[in-house]
Amino acid sequence: MGALPRPEVPPGPHRELVDALHDLHHRAGWPSLRRLAEQTGVSHTTVSKALSSPALPSWGTVELLVEAMGGDVAHAHELWVAASTPTGPDGEPGAVRIAGRVAELRVVRDHLTAGTGLMLVTGEAGIGKSTLVAAAVASTEVFVAVGRCLHLSREMPLMPVADALRGVLEHDGGQWMADALAACPTYVATTLARLLPELEDGSGQPATDDLWGLERLFASVLSTLRALDAVRPLAVHLEDCHWADRSTLDLLTRVSSGPSRPPIVATWRSDDPDVSYAHTDWLARARWTAGVAAVDLPPLTPAETVEQLRLLTGTEAAHDLARRIHPRSRGLPLYTAQLAVRPDDDALPRALADLLDRRIGDLDDVSWRVVRVLGVAQRPMPPAMLRAATGLPHDAMDEALHVLAERRLVRPGTVDDVELAHPLFVEAVARRLVPGEAAEVHAHLAEAMDGTPTAEPAEVADHWMAAGRPDQEVSARVDAAIVAGARFAYEKELATWLRVLALWDEGHRPDDVDLWEVLVRAIDAAGEAGDVETGHDLAGRAGRLRLEELPVRARAQVLHRTGSQRYEEGDGAGAEELMEQAMQLLDPLPPSPELFRLLEDRTGLLMQMGRQSEALAAIGRSAELLDVADARFRRRHRAWLVAMARQVAGDSEAVVEEVVEDALRALQDDEDPDPVADLMIAANATDVLLGTSAPAARAEEIAQAPLAAAAAWDLELSYPGVLVRTNVCWAHLLEGDTRSARRWIEPITRSGPTTNTAFAHVMLAAVELREGQVSAALQRSRAADEHIRIHDQNWTQCLRWAAEIELWAGRASDTCTRLADVVTRDLDGEQAAAAGPLLVAMARAHADAADEAAAPPGLRRAESTSLRAMLAGASTDPFGPGVPDVATTANALQWEAELGRLEQCATVEAWARAASAWDRARRPHGSAYCRWRAAEVALRDGNHALARRLAGRARADARQHVPLADAAAATADHLGTA
Repeated sequence: MGALPRPEVPPGPHRELVDALHDLHHRAGWPSLRRLAEQTGVSHTTVSKALSSPALPSWGTVELLVEAMGGDVAHAHELWVAASTPTGPDGEPGAVRIAGRVAELRVVRDHLTAGTGLMLVTGEAGIGKSTLVAAAVASTEVFVAVGRCLHLSREMPLMPVADALRGVLEHDGGQWMADALAACPTYVATTLARLLPELEDGSGQPATDDLWGLERLFASVLSTLRALDAVRPLAVHLEDCHWADRSTLDLLTRVSSGPSRPPIVATWRSDDPDVSYAHTDWLARARWTAGVAAVDLPPLTPAETVEQLRLLTGTEAAHDLARRIHPRSRGLPLYTAQLAVRPDDDALPRALADLLDRRIGDLDDVSWRVVRVLGVAQRPMPPAMLRAATGLPHDAMDEALHVLAERRLVRPGTVDDVELAHPLFVEAVARRLVPGEAAEVHAHLAEAMDGTPTAEPAEVADHWMAAGRPDQEVSARVDAAIVAGARFAYEKELATWLRVLALWDEGHRPDDVDLWEVLVRAIDAAGEAGDVETGHDLAGRAGRLRLEELPVRARAQVLHRTGSQRYEEGDGAGAEELMEQAMQLLDPLPPSPELFRLLEDRTGLLMQMGRQSEALAAIGRSAELLDVADARFRRRHRAWLVAMARQVAGDSEAVVEEVVEDALRALQDDEDPDPVADLMIAANATDVLLGTSAPAARAEEIAQAPLAAAAAWDLELSYPGVLVRTNVCWAHLLEGDTRSARRWIEPITRSGPTTNTAFAHVMLAAVELREGQVSAALQRSRAADEHIRIHDQNWTQCLRWAAEIELWAGRASDTCTRLADVVTRDLDGEQAAAAGPLLVAMARAHADAADEAAAPPGLRRAESTSLRAMLAGASTDPFGPGVPDVATTANALQWEAELGRLEQCATVEAWARAASAWDRARRPHGSAYCRWRAAEVALRDGNHALARRLAGRARADARQHVPLADAAAATADHLGTA
């Protein structure tokens, strides 16, 4: 069946749970309600409601469904808990939703409902103090009286207290206040009238200009608050107490001297330069007072920022918004909300720009010189570098930093480096720079950073470029490209070499590198980055060099790299010719790293062209040159040894296991570390395992560490990184575990196919096929094929998966045509031993095409004879005993069974033997396919009992292969109507 209808649920945790369940249903191949009901033991109605009703299902139902569909139960439980958590801690429908702050919200709510004394809620401006308290207030039935402190030019004694009491007075026409005052001593109402003139009765009131009068007023306020709380639960919220008058602070000191009702929550802005020292001192003393609780709000995490943006926008684009906004807002909710107004605009919203401009304010000349350097640099700076860039002496620098620290413009607590307090200050600085000022600062920064260990060459180059000094930039760019290559940042390296070439063409040429070397390094980077088009352009420019004017080694390197680029473009013959010319130049010279690398690259070329014996000879010669090889390529040499060992091992499982153990030891060797080499080792070792009966877990074991390193170095989308994940996905598909296969291939297929990731998309298409998404799988497979430039052995191996997709999509005739040339080519060469799976696919395609066209017996026999003749002319029998693949026997038996189907003489026994062979090879989907075909033959022969048994077993083995399971089910259903 297809997708179930999704319920209309507003954005939030419940929507996330709904989306997760439907995504899981999709990945499981859209199992029917009947099947899910059988697997979970609940009714069809319960399953339908859980997936399609807007009501939140019980956790028990969700758990059963997730288990039945092979999902992550722990993750599902987290989603369900979030969805089932009320909008407020007590579940009131009108509660305010805020992002994050779960623990803080609970603490403030508990204080409002059952606490005593004073609680301080502190944090920088815009951190969400008021929002937190408002959410806590909205989630409780306690009446919260609110008083606000204002930043006035002169003090108004106890103004926020009067504000809060007036809120109580106006709540119910004054009845609550009247009842409370009636329970207080008679002086209270008279004294309180100084704060609330509404309470005056015309009888006069005592003066409170002396200390005893103020104490009387304090006592009256506290008595009133206690009496109000005795009538009905009460709490007090005093907002912005960093602006409170001295009397209010004194009253809070009185409250904090011991436990008392009602509880008071006071918000306080920390790190505000306008707050007086007296206020700051009061806060420090209050924090140390026993019984005073404090909640300090940190910035929101990236995940919490996603939630804030979801609440603000009500859209599912919150993740994308957060990725753009959080690095700028640093999790400050006020800044996030402002940036969300115009997320795609580089300019700040006017309100936020004005706020930041006020923070910078009017700086003196010396302080501005420091701030503008920090703003232009956009990074922390060591004091010595900062002094060099500003040109300030020690004393002036120290004085400026003190000024900036007092105004909270530099980040506190940084001992070694100086940094602006917030990233958005960088933008505020940029708005204040006058024309020409930025270029001057960039030049000073480049001079100060050049050669320092804390500055990257790329950073120096960027400053020279911003300063308009290409003559200085070009040498820094060369250094930056070399550093990027050493760090395996190939895309960055390529972009940097292209910038060097652009500067070169403008007439800015470095002193320490020649054009041929720039082109050679750039071609290498393009190849590693999978950018074939750029590599083509670079190789074309290298081909226009006057090679005869270059030194011999330089000439050889240019020929070598242009040859490598030819291979990337699919021209194996042209690549081999150019590499041979390079070899002829280097052979007469003393051994060198260039010769070693040429031999290594030639080994790879020969292996992928299927010329294994020549590849063995090439790798043997390169082994003689290990002493002169670069450290990086010595380690990559070990990867080729793993690949070639299988060619020598033949069909021996013991030898294969020894090869894998050698690979694991190589991966644990810390000498000459190279994450790319480790990926190559893992790719070759997992490739070796695919021909054995080793479980997929063994491939995972090999892949884990190299892939972790790849993630750390941003190499997951590199060609060897893709091959590792592709092989592990492949291993899971062979075991019939489609869900695990998707888990392994998804991280590198979230965007469209590229030259590097095309094979991964073919494997994802194979996963999608098994999930029942036949059209999507066909579309993805064909899109991926357009990006595969080199139709070498890697492509040939993946072709079996592409052929399977075409066949299930009903494209049998297209598959015959597509496979014919490839199989003919492979059977003529050394790679004939690996052609078995393609021959089986070809036989199946011809049988399917014949069935679709209702071909006559004569044509069927002719095609079968042609296929048999093709196999007979092979240089090596791909179904022979020496083929190093545990599935060889199963392939041979299925080949015969498919030919029998083509000839319309298939037998149950032939298909059953093939199924048993697939069982021995531990390939459940292979055996399921053969048993389904056997069931079809048994049905044709009228043996319904046998057909039913075979179809049932096929359906069981086809778990996680929707088209195959459906085909077996259709055969079983046909038996029911026969």
